[in-house]
This record gives sequence, C-alpha cells and structure tokens, in this order.
Amino acid sequence: MSDSQVQATSLFCRLLEQSKPEINGQALCGGDNAVAATHLLRERVLVLGKPQDWVTCPECGIETARVVRDLTPDLIALHCPECGDVSASRRLRETHKVALQKFIASLLNGLSFAANSSKQIEPDLIWRLGTTEATRGKAITWYFARQLYRPDIAVRLREQIALERTTQSCVVLTSSELPLPAGSAMTEFDVRSLFTVGRVGQSTFEFFPDRQAAPGPQVLAEAAPGTTLRYVRTDGKAFIAGGEYPLEPRQKTILVALFDDLDHEMDNDALKSACGSQAQRFSPSKVFERNALVYQTFIRYQRGDERYALIIPDEDRDWLH
Repeated sequence: MSDSQVQATSLFCRLLEQSKPEINGQALCGGDNAVAATHLLRERVLVLGKPQDWVTCPECGIETARVVRDLTPDLIALHCPECGDVSASRRLRETHKVALQKFIASLLNGLSFAANSSKQIEPDLIWRLGTTEATRGKAITWYFARQLYRPDIAVRLREQIALERTTQSCVVLTSSELPLPAGSAMTEFDVRSLFTVGRVGQSTFEFFPDRQAAPGPQVLAEAAPGTTLRYVRTDGKAFIAGGEYPLEPRQKTILVALFDDLDHEMDNDALKSACGSQAQRFSPSKVFERNALVYQTFIRYQRGDERYALIIPDEDRDWLH
C-alpha cells in the first residue's frame, strides 16, 4: 500500500469518527492532509456537502465573513466586518462528507456480501454487515461500528451481538483507534481497525488477505492478568493469581453462559441446557472436576436458591457487572 493510500485511509477513518463526518474543503486539501485528500477525491469516496454562506475570514482568522459572490471558478469574494472585502479560495466555502450508505456498500462489496445483506442497528453508527462461512460449519458474522470508543455505542453493539447469539463467532470492524478504552464493553471481542486491514476505494473497501487472519481480542498490553475471566470467551482460559488455566469446552460454555445471564446466576437445568449435556445427573462441579480451582474461584453454589452464581473478580468489574 502506497503512502498516499495509508494517509487517505487514516484520514477517512478520522472523518468517520466525527459526530458529523464532514470537513471543510480548505481543511481537507490543506497542510498535512493534502496528499490524503487528493487520493480520497480521486477515489470519489467523499461527496460535496452544502456550501457554506459564512466562513472564517482568511485574513484575520477571527471574524466570520459573509460569502458575497463568485469571482472566478477558483475564487470567491467575502465581506469581513474587520477586514472588509477580501478574496479567498472557493475551497473555503466547500464541504465534503462521507456518504455513509455508499461506504457501507463498499464494505459489503469488499467482503463479497450481497448489496441488501446489511442491517442498520443504530442509525449511522452500527451495522450488521452479514455472515460468511470461512470453513464448513464455521460461520462468522461481521459488524461495523463508528465511534466504538463511546461506552454507549460499545454497550449497544454488545447487546445486539448477544441478542443474535454471535458472541463467539463475530468480527467487528471499526474506524475507531485501537486498543479501545479500558473497561470497554467490547474489550474481549475480535475488533479490527479498518486502517490495519485494508484501504478505502471508490466502489469497494479492499481488504488485504494477509491481514484478515489477524484477530484482535481487545486486551490492553499493560493489563497483566491477575485473577480474571477476561480471556475465557476469546482464548478459552482463566487466570488465577497470574496463573493460566486452560478450559475444557464445556467448562468454557458454563462460564460464558453465566457471563451472558443478566443476573449472572443460573439453575442446574439452565446450565445443562447451555452445555448441551444429555447426562441424567448433570453437575457443574463434576464438569470442573479437572479444573477444581477455577470452579472454586469463579462459581458459587447457592443452596437456598439452588442456583449457581458467578463470582466476579475485582479486576473484571469494569466489564462484568
């Protein structure tokens, strides 16, 4: 990927992260953005917005100047209350914006999805793109989210993923910078930055095959495991006092079921159903027989209610609550 493509994709992601993905023509094409802007305009991934009738005066840089008329195809006349009549580049009143639906269509094209496969989950912020089957029986559901650093957006996407039962089989694409903030609701999911997996193009977002395989469970580098369940869903392991405890599939399923329950409590039958067990005498403690310390550390049987409750470690309370 050329430097211009790198810069263009980076600038495009920054625009997507704005509440209103729009930029003034002068800001787009000036200074450090010039190379990236040339590429974005050439690829036609930005469209012209509504021209401004009032702009910041280019002479004093303080007052708001009124657009009076066109002087030439490249120049406009302004009237500034401080500087009087001045001329400026037409770019000063132009605006360029990301056409979000067109961009979503380019993501769908890049992933070889049908044009009508996407579903907008949160207007202009979260989309479900579609489902692929990388290998037989291994489906992956793709989502895209803007402003994923916002706690409310991360929570909304997590709720949708739980609703669609794709928690263990989804990939989230985002224009946000990674890693996500500590405590994000999307911390343990496979989240990939657009900037790292491909480049923006006119009719398709071009994904790089060699980077698509790189997963991204969002674990902060500085977060050394203590006693935590943070890696259960993505890596199939728990940590106790810094020690790593790999989980058997059924052990992982029980813990994930307790994660996803609103009260983090379930009875024996519910856990048996979650595991798909056919045993006549199902017992969670028996499932953890070869991982007894994990069971003792993270699961408590409440005899009065006959329910199993998740014990949430202190360092997990920012995402499990």
